[in-house]
Amino acid sequence: MAAAMAAAGAVEIAGGSNETAIHACSLALIHCMGLICDPVAGLVQVPCAQRNASQAVNAVISADMALAGMKCIIPADEVVEAMYKVGKSLPIELRETALGGITATRTGKAISKQIFGMEGEEADDAKTI
Repeated sequence: MAAAMAAAGAVEIAGGSNETAIHACSLALIHCMGLICDPVAGLVQVPCAQRNASQAVNAVISADMALAGMKCIIPADEVVEAMYKVGKSLPIELRETALGGITATRTGKAISKQIFGMEGEEADDAKTI
C-alpha cells in the first residue's frame, strides 16, 4: 500500500534509520488493515482517490510515531502476511470487483449505468474487459 511506502519514505527524508522506516511501514499497514476496495463502476475515483488522500495522513502519522521511538510490535513481514490472509478470506464482492460495498448501492449502480450505459451482468462483463 502506498501509505506504507510513504511512511517509510518520510522516515528516510527525516533522517531516520532503516529500522525506523520499517516500523513506520508496519504501523501504516496496520492502520488500514481491513479496508475493502469496492470501486464504483470499477473505476478508481470513488472511493480509491479519496482514500489515498486519507492514507497520506496515515503515512505521516505512522512516520512521526516511528521517529518518536514507537516500534510496531508486529514485524513488517508478519503484517504483510496477515494482510494477504485477510485479503484472501474476504468474499469476492469485496476484492476490487465493483460488486460489493458502496458500488452495490443504488447510487453506485446508477453511476455505473450512466458511465457504461448498461446494467447487471452486461456492466459486470464490461468492467472485466
